[in-house]
Order: sequence, then C-alpha cells, then structure tokens
Amino acid sequence: MSEEELINQLNELREEIKNLEERKVEVRRRLNDLKKSKSEYLTTIRMYKEEIIKIKNEIIKLVNERRETLSKRRELISKLREVKHELLNKRKTLNELNSFSKVSVNSIRKKIDAIEWRIMTESLPLSEENKLVKEVGRLETLLNKALEARRLGSEVVELKASISSINLELNKLNDRINELSSKINEHRDRLKSIKDKIEELKSKVNSIVNEIKSLTTELVNITSRINELRSKYNDLSSKLRELRISKAREAEERIAQEKRKKVEEKRSRGERLTLEDLKILYGEYHE
Repeated sequence: MSEEELINQLNELREEIKNLEERKVEVRRRLNDLKKSKSEYLTTIRMYKEEIIKIKNEIIKLVNERRETLSKRRELISKLREVKHELLNKRKTLNELNSFSKVSVNSIRKKIDAIEWRIMTESLPLSEENKLVKEVGRLETLLNKALEARRLGSEVVELKASISSINLELNKLNDRINELSSKINEHRDRLKSIKDKIEELKSKVNSIVNEIKSLTTELVNITSRINELRSKYNDLSSKLRELRISKAREAEERIAQEKRKKVEEKRSRGERLTLEDLKILYGEYHE
C-alpha cells in the first residue's frame, strides 16, 4: 500500500472517528435529557399518587357522612310516618267530637255548679232531685267530651307543628345528602382524571426507557466502533511510519551507492582518494 493510500485511509478514519465522537456527545446529551425527563415524570407520578390517597380518604369521609345522614333521614321518615299516623287517628277522634268542640266549658261548669248548689240547698221532691242528678251527669259527660275535644285540638296543632319541624329537618338532610353526593362525584371525577394522567405519564416513561435502552446500545456500539477505528488508525499510522522510515533508508542507501560509484570511478582513473572518499568506499560514511 502506497504512502498516499495510507494517508487517505488515515484521513478517512480520522473523519469517521470525529463524526462518531460528535454523535457520541449528542447521544450522551440526549440520554441526560431523557433521564432528567424520566425523573421529572416519576416525581409527578409520585405526587399524583399521594393526591390519590388524599382524595380516597376524603371520599371515604364523605361517604361515611352521607351514610350517617341517610340513616338519620330514614329515622326521620319513619318518625314522620308515625306522627302522621297519630295525627290521622286524633283527627278522626276529633271529628267524632266535633260537635263538642264549640261547647263552652265554663258555661257547662257553671250549670253543674248551679244544679249541685240547688240540690244541696233546696228541699226538692225526690223525682225532681233525681232529674237534676241525671242532668248533672249529662252535663259532666258533655264537659268531659268538650275537654277531650279541646285536648285533641291542642294535640293536633302540636302534631302539625312536629310534622312541619320534621319536614324542615328532612329538607336540610336532603340538601346535605345532595351536597355530599355532588362532592363525592367531583372527587371521583378528579380521581379518574389523575389516574388518566398517571397512565399518560407511565406511557411517556416507558417510551423514554425504551429510547434510553436504544441510545445506550448505540453508545456502546459507537464506543466499540471508535476503539476499533482507533486501533486500525494506530496500525495504519505504524505502517505509514515504517513506510517512511523504509523510504528514508532506501534514499540514504541510494545516495550512498551513488557516492561509492563516484569514488570507484575516481579510483579507477588513478586519482588520489581523500579520507572522506575512503569512508564512503568502505561504508563508514553517513550523511
């Protein structure tokens, strides 16, 4: 192989090594960027997972509160049903005593007092006294029914007030149940959104991992190729150096032969040889 061919090959190897070194730098830079992105994604995933735990705990808290509120509502509905049933029965009884509800209690009591006073103070025939005693009994029955009607009327008013109070409480519980359900749904939607984001980030991380593997393999191959080319470069450099040394020796030998030839010619012509000529003739001369 000629010196020119060796030089051309060395230049080609030098250029290829340069290009590979530049690619090696690019690959390492890309690997660093990918590892940084991977770390950031994993940190974000950890943050999302921590948020998921908080949201799940909040959902559990809200679900428990809603369960308790639903239980309270069921109790109130049961109580409301009982109160309405009681109101219905009292209204029915009150309707039966409706004719006595407008009777004057004071007037009846005065009549009873007056009759009893007459019985005690007057000397009455037995038939008249019996008649008055029966009248007192009738009036007392009327009084009891009037008092019962009045009592039932008060109880009906209280039961109506109790129903209104229960309905008001039920409305508050219904509002709270709706509010809790809305919050639970919001948290579940947020949970789904975060899980979707985590899956998206995991997909990105997997892509990065695959690219890192590919680039790492490429980096190993580049390094191996560079080492191979450098070894070849060193071999060619050694050959070029040996070739140049060989050429230099051949040139020196050629010059020495030319000088010996001239000295031989000089001696054949019978000319006197100088010390330098003798050195050339006997191979002791080195230029």
